[in-house]
Amino acid sequence: MSRVIFADAFVDALADVQSERVAQRIIRLVSYLEDMPELGSADLPESVRHRYGVRARKLVATPFDILYTYDAELDEGHVDGLVHQRAVV
Repeated sequence: MSRVIFADAFVDALADVQSERVAQRIIRLVSYLEDMPELGSADLPESVRHRYGVRARKLVATPFDILYTYDAELDEGHVDGLVHQRAVV
C-alpha cells in the first residue's frame, strides 16, 4: 500500500470545491492511489508538465483534474494540485 501525501495547494483547492458530490468523488479517486498509484494518465499538456514536473499524472474528476506524482522507490504518491479543466491549456 502506497503512502499518499497531500500538498497544501491541493487541500486548499479541495476546500474551495462547492459541490459536495464532486468533492466526495475527488476524495474517492485519491483514495485509490494507495492501492493503484499509477492509475492516472501521464498524457498531460506541456503547461501542466512544466508546472508539476515530467513525472506528473492526472486523475479526472470532472470538472477537475487531480495532479499527482508517484515515486516508486519510496512508494509515495504526492497529490500536488486540483485544477479546473477549463484552466488547463
